[in-house]
Amino acid sequence: GEDSEAFGIQWERLAEDVFEPDAMIEDALDMMEAIMPQELIDHGIEFYSSELGQRLVAAENAAQSADGAQMSAEGEDIAAQLAQENPARLNEFELMMGAIGSTDASVRAIIEVQVRYLMSATAAGASDIRFSEAELRELLSEQAPMMAEMIEGGSIINAAWVYRDFSDEELVAYREALEAPDMKQVYEILNAIQYEIMAERYEMLATKLAGLAPQVDL
Repeated sequence: GEDSEAFGIQWERLAEDVFEPDAMIEDALDMMEAIMPQELIDHGIEFYSSELGQRLVAAENAAQSADGAQMSAEGEDIAAQLAQENPARLNEFELMMGAIGSTDASVRAIIEVQVRYLMSATAAGASDIRFSEAELRELLSEQAPMMAEMIEGGSIINAAWVYRDFSDEELVAYREALEAPDMKQVYEILNAIQYEIMAERYEMLATKLAGLAPQVDL
């Protein structure tokens, strides 16, 4: 119930410690090794090691460090232009997102992460939420359609910017690769790993919240 700014540097240090990138990557690799069948790993490597695959990886990685506001503004302009001049390209983006189940998976994950975070915060004495887990899950699920709409819209805008330098033919090839049964399984596992790590980290954050105290100006 407190503004995060009230905790100053404590909050920043806690978040940086809990969401430490190298540790999260290590966890992801451990999970992949444990549950991803080798044939699926080989399938993913075969595509992403190709010339097109390497360019896609470079573009998607570059987007991670891009300025979010600029990317969103430029992506929105690109998407608006495509809606007028090349709607088929926007449809390819939608099919790509559908192939990897990004919208549905994201909605389910957001609800799951919130539930686990809030229940852990309550158990740690950092929250006085009066809902049971079932009630909280039902309450959050009511927001699912709105979340799905926002995620889908944001994904299209993001894709318009990330893949702006790829031809229509290359996007079709990418979409077809994503629709392959083996690749769908790859992304199903990758999505599950990503969201499990986020849920675990938010639970860890929640257990540490009770130890924070609003800072007092001297």
